[in-house]
Amino acid sequence: MTNSGEIAERVRNGQPLDHIPVVDFHCHLGASSEYYYIPRSGPGQVAQHMDRFGIDHAVTFCIDTTSDVAAGNRLQYEATEALPERFSALTMLHAGFPQDWAALLEEGHRRGSRGIKLISQYQGASEHCIDWSPVLEFARDKGWAVLHHQWGSPERLEHWARNFPEVVFVIGHADGLPYAGVVGKYENVYQCTCACFVVGPFATVQGLRAVMPAEKILYGSDALDLDFGTGIGPIALSDLPEREKELILGGNALSVMERLRWPVLSQQ
Repeated sequence: MTNSGEIAERVRNGQPLDHIPVVDFHCHLGASSEYYYIPRSGPGQVAQHMDRFGIDHAVTFCIDTTSDVAAGNRLQYEATEALPERFSALTMLHAGFPQDWAALLEEGHRRGSRGIKLISQYQGASEHCIDWSPVLEFARDKGWAVLHHQWGSPERLEHWARNFPEVVFVIGHADGLPYAGVVGKYENVYQCTCACFVVGPFATVQGLRAVMPAEKILYGSDALDLDFGTGIGPIALSDLPEREKELILGGNALSVMERLRWPVLSQQ
C-alpha cells in the first residue's frame, strides 16, 4: 500500500473530494474560542469553505468551554435550521453545572439536536467524579450520539457503552490507542481522527487503524478551531487502502447517521 489513489491525488492537486461522501464529525461553529477571534464563521461562509474540500456535512457544537454554553448551543441550532443539509448540532453541557443539564437537553431536543458534546477537561471538573447517567438516560431513546473530548479511563467508557447500548459514543480526539479494546468490543463506540496530525500526544490515522477496524473510525477536523484540511490531509495521504479512506472520511459517519435515523441522510 502507498499513499496513492484518487483521494491522495485530489488532495495533492488542491481538488475537492466531491467524488465521495465526506462528513466531518468534530466541528465547531462560532466566532470566538475564548482565546481568539474566528473570522468568516457564519454558517453560509463555513459551508462555502467546506465546499472547497468537498465536505458534504459537519456535526457541530459550540467552541466555548468555560462560559455559559446555552448561547453557543443556540448558534448551532440556528445553523442547522438554516442549512440542515450541511450541519447537525450537538448540545454542549457544562460539567460544573449539572443543575443546568436538564434544561439544556430539553432545549436541544426541541431545537433538533442530534446528541451531546462533553468536555469536562476544559471546565474545571474531574471526569472520574462526574455521573453522566442522567444525561445518557435522556439520550437513550432519541437516536443521539455523545462525543466527549476525553472519556477518562477505558473502563469508564466501557461502563457507559455497556449500560447505554442505544447511544453512540464517540472518542473526540485521536488518543484512542488506550480505548482500542472498547472500540473493538462495542458496536456503539467510535473513534474520531481529530488532531491525528499532532504527533506525540495523539495517534496517527495509521496508528488508529493498526489497533481497530477501519469501520469504527470517523473523520474529524476540529474546525473552526483548526482547519478542515488539517484533518483531511493525514487521512488522504496515509498508506491505507482507498476503500478504508472512503469509510473514514464519510462512509462510516453515514452508517452512524443511518443507525441513529438522522434525517440528514435523506437530504444528501
